[in-house]
Amino acid sequence: MSKGRVSLNTPGVLNRRRLSAAAAVIAAMMSLAACGSSSNSTSSSKEAGTSSSGSSASTGGSKLMILEFSFPCGLNETIAKACAGAKAAAKALPPGYKLQIKTGVDIADNTAFNNLIQTSLQLHPGAVMVFPAGPAAQTPILNRACDQGVKVVILGSPAKGVKCQSTLVGQDDAEAGALVGRWLVKHPTKSKEVGIVTQPPGEFTSTDNRVKGFTQAVEAGGYKVVATAITDLTLDKTRTEVTNMLTAHPNIGAIFSANGPMGQGTSQALRKKPGIVHVTLDFDSTNVKPLLNGSLGAVTDSHAYDFGKLAVETTVKVLQDKQVPPKVNTPLSVVDKTNVKQVASSQQ
Repeated sequence: MSKGRVSLNTPGVLNRRRLSAAAAVIAAMMSLAACGSSSNSTSSSKEAGTSSSGSSASTGGSKLMILEFSFPCGLNETIAKACAGAKAAAKALPPGYKLQIKTGVDIADNTAFNNLIQTSLQLHPGAVMVFPAGPAAQTPILNRACDQGVKVVILGSPAKGVKCQSTLVGQDDAEAGALVGRWLVKHPTKSKEVGIVTQPPGEFTSTDNRVKGFTQAVEAGGYKVVATAITDLTLDKTRTEVTNMLTAHPNIGAIFSANGPMGQGTSQALRKKPGIVHVTLDFDSTNVKPLLNGSLGAVTDSHAYDFGKLAVETTVKVLQDKQVPPKVNTPLSVVDKTNVKQVASSQQ
């Protein structure tokens, strides 16, 4: 999934405290801000697209599921699609099951996000679905949920130390990176030197796995990673870091951006570097024109709508005490100029 565009995963982190401003820039990807409640309010069943009719399910206990994001559904197009998928799944819930979507406003404010989750626990849900803002950022509060008998489903990026985690729903991030890596190998550039644009290592396991998958794929095809630009999701910082990387390594023939927002900043830095092939992740409508005109080589599509839908469907199974695997992967595919029109039209 990406944070971001939170990658389904990936989520990513905006320059701490600049999320609100950056969200307006990224909002082309997601304009469904109304899909979630604010951190201080509770979504009604109607607002969240839930089903509340009929008798309680036979398994007993609370059938309330709460989907928790530290960022608004309108953060970008990817997250908007994820929220839309969750709402669609909510319309088909079994009798007695309910879904609420609760969102924060600042992906970097873990205190606020943990408070949001704590407030949600006061509603006595049967399960919470949480997109963690870091490997252990929500672990203490989620373990409190465990102590209350609440089932925990992790979304997008892995969390550490959650003692009652039922499953992780998200994409195979290593494969997401590898997909565009293999595409690059099949579409060789003049120079086999590669640059990578990513977040600080260790900040998000999902992002690290994307980089690892890409690196392994291109190195197996004869490419060499010669530089890494460390940035956040802001356009200015990413553009600056990529520009500096290209100045230091003028022979780079291709660049991999580890998520969509960083891809936008990289694209700006490459406007006067037409010979460099750019590949990234988290396909959305803003990628269509660059793919068609050749300024972008390929993008991995994380199928964010399916991610949101699958998260809810999987959590229903968890509440029904059905067996689910430790990891539930969402679909992945590669989009380039050969299929972008078809993909874009199918997602409208």
